[in-house]
Amino acid sequence: MRPTLTVIADPADRWMSEAACIGQAPAYDETATPWEQRKARELCVTSCPVIAECYEWARREKFTGTAAGLRLLYGRRRGHPESAAS
Repeated sequence: MRPTLTVIADPADRWMSEAACIGQAPAYDETATPWEQRKARELCVTSCPVIAECYEWARREKFTGTAAGLRLLYGRRRGHPESAAS
């Protein structure tokens, strides 16, 4: 059994309750299988109403995993060093 990703949300991040991925955290963390990551990205891109907020949160928190339909490493798109500027 994989550990479950736990995020302590800032009250300013209330948008998270509207995310399409709510309750599916393990599919979005860095230990997710390639299949889980692909499905997570599809869900983000096709049905998430807060994708922009998610991307800003992932950059701010230096998130590693899948967020806003992207695979991220410390809040940056993997393989895209130009997006490292914060």
